[in-house]
Amino acid sequence: MIVKGQVLAENLLAEIKLKAEKISGLTLVVIAVGTNPLSERYIKIKTALAQKIGIEIKFFEFEESITESELINEIIKLNDDKSVTGIVVQLPLPGQLNTAQVLATIDPNKDPDALSSAPVVVAPVALAVAEIFRAHNINVSGKNAVVVGRGRLVGQPVALYLVSVGAEVKQFDLANKNDLAVALAQADIVVSGAGVPGLIKPQMLKVGVVLIDAATSESNGKLAGDADPECADRCSLFTPVPGGVGPLTVICLFKNVIALGSKQRV
Repeated sequence: MIVKGQVLAENLLAEIKLKAEKISGLTLVVIAVGTNPLSERYIKIKTALAQKIGIEIKFFEFEESITESELINEIIKLNDDKSVTGIVVQLPLPGQLNTAQVLATIDPNKDPDALSSAPVVVAPVALAVAEIFRAHNINVSGKNAVVVGRGRLVGQPVALYLVSVGAEVKQFDLANKNDLAVALAQADIVVSGAGVPGLIKPQMLKVGVVLIDAATSESNGKLAGDADPECADRCSLFTPVPGGVGPLTVICLFKNVIALGSKQRV
């Protein structure tokens, strides 16, 4: 089965809009440093969805030459601004900036991406994966799960989520592809976020595996995931790129903005 994330996202949209209508003045600030075509693509998606939901979105765009202290000071100002509900820093940041330090500056109560030092919401990608499992009645407990990648946006939060729901989790980066290949061949569930197009081939997977491709990169000018699209024939459930996890992840980001806004008004 090929999962159409856009369909699941549309199902959540009406519910989220109703919640947003009950909270006035929801505002998401998106910080972008320098230019990145992939980031710009997601900024456009976020803008369109924010308009549908009724959340104001503001952009703070900075030159690639901005210093770490300058960027941190801007985030501190936004932390103190009571009109701001949530703050998102588009990744990746330029090399001269310490990404961990920048993200740690975000007030956890204004962090819908759950990337700060002590987030109070679940990461959007983990919520998206959970929604896919819920919608398709997939029981994760006790299953062998492989997470490919250790990144902040996918690998780390998804691994934590899978552990929390009782899966037996193995997490890999690309340093040892032999171990990864062995683990993939035995996995009941695979979630990949390495950002390497074509990394996972059909013959690497056992028949009936659940494969969640949560990676986003570009190949020949097109958005691509880690899995060869032909993997779908080997899977009991497969999320393609584009159109799989991505639409759900973005809507779950706004679900978190609404949750943060609700907490801020208590």
